[in-house]
Amino acid sequence: MLEYKIHFNERKCVMSGAITKLSRAWLIPDEVADEEEHEVAVKEWMFGLPRGGLPFYLTSPANGMVLRDDICNMYSHGEFVLVPTFKTFLDTMKFIEGIKSRKESDRSPRCPHTLASPSGLYRYVFIAYSKAARALQTQLKLQPQSNEDLNGGFTPLDGKPYVAGSEQYPILECYAHPFSISAYADKAFSMRRRTPITDQWYALTRRILEQWEQKLIQPPQWFVDEPLIGEDDSELSATEAMGYCLLPPNDPVGAKPLTVVAVDGDHHDEHYWQKVGSWVDNVDPNAPDPNAPLPSEQDSKTSTVRTKQSLQRSPLKLRRSYRLRAKACPYASASPDRCPYPPSPPRRAASALRYRDVVRNPPAWAKRDGEFPTPTFSSNDWAYFSYRIALNARPATT
Repeated sequence: MLEYKIHFNERKCVMSGAITKLSRAWLIPDEVADEEEHEVAVKEWMFGLPRGGLPFYLTSPANGMVLRDDICNMYSHGEFVLVPTFKTFLDTMKFIEGIKSRKESDRSPRCPHTLASPSGLYRYVFIAYSKAARALQTQLKLQPQSNEDLNGGFTPLDGKPYVAGSEQYPILECYAHPFSISAYADKAFSMRRRTPITDQWYALTRRILEQWEQKLIQPPQWFVDEPLIGEDDSELSATEAMGYCLLPPNDPVGAKPLTVVAVDGDHHDEHYWQKVGSWVDNVDPNAPDPNAPLPSEQDSKTSTVRTKQSLQRSPLKLRRSYRLRAKACPYASASPDRCPYPPSPPRRAASALRYRDVVRNPPAWAKRDGEFPTPTFSSNDWAYFSYRIALNARPATT
């Protein structure tokens, strides 16, 4: 009936408190995530999950129970059943009402898929079928139902008084979600003979499951079309995933990682770990931050000598323009007397380090016909002329 596997991590049995020999029971099988896309979207909308969150829910504590091995074996064979109390059922339906009949334009957040107390525990009725389960009930001394669990003595569906004897069934608190508990309780009830008392809780589980089995609630189209969780994730290559070796915290000096050499004929390539280590050793720790924003003209006057010099141009001798000379005298001889080398165009532009937001305040030449450059055409103007961007624009502030 119920598939479960050994849970190797040390945890605590929700019933006996045991911390050894534990197993985890999965309530809704993983195959549910492989159903049709629309059916999966219905469950995710019903459960209050983001788009693509159903596989993560199926492997979460909300869809599993950590039990002692023998108790988990009894639960997997239907020797006892857990069902929502009357109060838990009412809380579940109240949550479902919050996502019913939503308009297509309503993108307000849904309630999270939790109805539990601040401790995260849900309350369920423990219904024993076998002698071993009844003996376990006596051994564990489970707490009785409260008046709130019994909804003041009235069934939630028709408002009639509950069947006599319903108050004798004890309560179990656990982290499993009512949706998952109801899904498995429905399977267990189908293999057991029901009584008028158990039929009360069977009707509650069926009412919960009908919400998505009969598609009584349809998610809006914008939710169905949303990208799945992790859909835009990319897998790292071997170099990206393994190219950095963190130093152990107890080794301040930092021992070098072992060098792994890839042999390709007579050529020996240095492993990328070693390459990263060599590159880090050659980086000047006192070098200025290359990602720092360029200072304005006022800031550059107050900046340190090192930072200012690193941002200034190197003093280079002006070169003569052969292109302009050929354009000025295309048919003249190469004699300097008749057609001397013309000087480079005078550059009367402001320093490139000077802040000017050309995107918000375009230069004057941008308003002329053709947007032709002028003698004051700087590199910042060229960036705006070609790409409509500012090289030295200040970073956006929030």
